Amino acid sequence: MARNSYRNFLRLLEKWPLDASKSGDRDLGEHIRKRVTEAFKHGEASEVNEEECQRIYTSLNRIASGAHAAKYPRSLTSTSTGLSAEECHHITSTEFLKALEDEDKGVLQRLLKKD
Repeated sequence: MARNSYRNFLRLLEKWPLDASKSGDRDLGEHIRKRVTEAFKHGEASEVNEEECQRIYTSLNRIASGAHAAKYPRSLTSTSTGLSAEECHHITSTEFLKALEDEDKGVLQRLLKKD
């Protein structure tokens, strides 16, 4: 019954954080919320593939509960880029990407003015 899947996803969304530094589908929590809304347009009365819902729910729940983080611990002091986790979080924020985009427009305009 879709009721169980719907309720499971609602509980999952309660513990899935939203990242205020990212907007739109760049934030996984927001993307998951949109997908659940699309899949369960009629709430508990929606017709869904229960087996597929259970598979997706189980995978997302493992991520949200930190099962993989506990099983495969990682160092937060560096990444493959050599940046700290905080620096990586900052450069992937919507605000930083917007500033980078604005900067690129300025460079492009300067190049066009030289011609």
